Amino acid sequence: MTVIPRMSRRHALASLPIAALIAARAGTAQAQGSGHGHTHAHHGGQAQRIGRYEAELVVRGADVTLHVLDEADRPVDASRLVASAQVLASGNQQRTLELRPAGENRLAGRVDFRVDGRFRATVTLRETSGAEIGRARYSLDIAR
Repeated sequence: MTVIPRMSRRHALASLPIAALIAARAGTAQAQGSGHGHTHAHHGGQAQRIGRYEAELVVRGADVTLHVLDEADRPVDASRLVASAQVLASGNQQRTLELRPAGENRLAGRVDFRVDGRFRATVTLRETSGAEIGRARYSLDIAR
């Protein structure tokens, strides 16, 4: 049997700020490294950072729209972009939804399958050449 020495209360309390700092830095590094992070939603959806862009996903009924802005909060020409969304459909099935340029800074598609509860998706944003820009996870209520 291995005996683990008990830490004094003073040492335990002193180590809490260090543990919190390590956890905070790890979370920050993960958010920066993955390219994911919450940004400002301008259209009532959920905004995430995908690569060098801010991408807001809006779901209204069967219509899905991805609004893309650059780092300076300016609209990005969506004609140079495509996206695919891996969506959690009814019965925990994975379905793919393609989002195509829909004018200005928008990519759009229509859901032709049932989604229960929240709209959960991992969106992959690509240049039309096929080069992946990045991906982000979304979980949002479906507006009716």
